[in-house]
Amino acid sequence: MPFNYQQLTTHFGHIYPAHVEELCELLIVLRKQFFGDLDLMLILAIIGSRTLPARQSTAMSYEEFMHPDKEVVQLQPINIQSVAECSGIARETVRRKVLKLETLGLVVRDESGMLSVTAKAATNLSASTEASLQYLSALGESYLAAHRNTEHE
Repeated sequence: MPFNYQQLTTHFGHIYPAHVEELCELLIVLRKQFFGDLDLMLILAIIGSRTLPARQSTAMSYEEFMHPDKEVVQLQPINIQSVAECSGIARETVRRKVLKLETLGLVVRDESGMLSVTAKAATNLSASTEASLQYLSALGESYLAAHRNTEHE
């Protein structure tokens, strides 16, 4: 069963309602966890995408990913300027929000100014991760249901 852009657009009417409903739920959880500041969440997500790139986490189960003692290899450090360029958020705003993330213990900065997410972030933000999993699960299920319906037509 293919899963690609064309399949998504073919089954859009079935998938879209689940997408909107679950995305709203996810954003509500993220907003709560990040004190109403979704830019703070975006900045942490960008730093996190460099801390644990997809190619490093592919062999991890959810339990392994959430384990506080998992080994994290810093493959692609990122600095404030790069976060600002990537996000489109003003550099000074990124700097202030990184300071807040550091204060919360979610981000550390090395002596050269490179940023990475701490192991504490996975534990502290587990509600956000759970909400993300719920979102992905709902989308996957709505796609599979739509696909099953077209097979039986």
